[in-house]
Amino acid sequence: MTVEQFRSSLPGRRRGVSVWRQIADTLKIEIQDRRYADSGRIPGEIELAARFGVNRHTLRQAVAALQLEGLVRIEAGRGTFVQHGVLDYHLTQRTRFNENLLQQGLLPGRQLLTARSVTAPERAALALGLAKGSSALMVQTLNEANDEPIGLATAYYPAQRFDGLLAMLTNDRPTSDILKHFGVQDYVRKLSRIGTKMPDDETARLLGQPASRPLLWVESTDVDLEDVPIKYGECFFCGDRVQLVIESGNRP
Repeated sequence: MTVEQFRSSLPGRRRGVSVWRQIADTLKIEIQDRRYADSGRIPGEIELAARFGVNRHTLRQAVAALQLEGLVRIEAGRGTFVQHGVLDYHLTQRTRFNENLLQQGLLPGRQLLTARSVTAPERAALALGLAKGSSALMVQTLNEANDEPIGLATAYYPAQRFDGLLAMLTNDRPTSDILKHFGVQDYVRKLSRIGTKMPDDETARLLGQPASRPLLWVESTDVDLEDVPIKYGECFFCGDRVQLVIESGNRP
């Protein structure tokens, strides 16, 4: 295909527009039409350069423009991936994962990775008011938005108070429903501590990102309406897919 043939083949052809810009616009339409939804990545440089009949330098200009627009992310050695819009994750007194996503038109999902009884780690024991060496129920989930991983969460519950909780866990049952079984009709966030940390190899693999990219880290403590701690948690969020929002005052 010659450059002139390529220009003629583009939908909505515009005279006087550079070839790389027209390639970028074509790929942008295909991304918006979710043509690459299955793999999550666009074809490589060689394949795209052959498709459009241009050299790799021209193709790189087009892809760089898409990256600048926030439509793709380029990962060295891995390829070019479709970059969906960054979602707002609100940290409030009533932080709820499902509600956070549903309010933005996103489909929440959870994969249950680990659910077992453990000796409470020091930070968890301190937050939950447990004596050193006390048992806690550890629950680890991979949290998703529209089937794309956005966070890896680990929660600890006092084992004595929530005996039987592990058997009630499923991928699609909200935690708030399970807690009601134990008499916790509602709960609120007492503390959120935010920072950044580097992922280990397994965390990076689960979240589908390079181990060299930092993660947002949120440490939290939830309490019941009597101000008794019920959950200590840590969540690692993908910084290129999530931005944390803290509002003044209470958000329903």
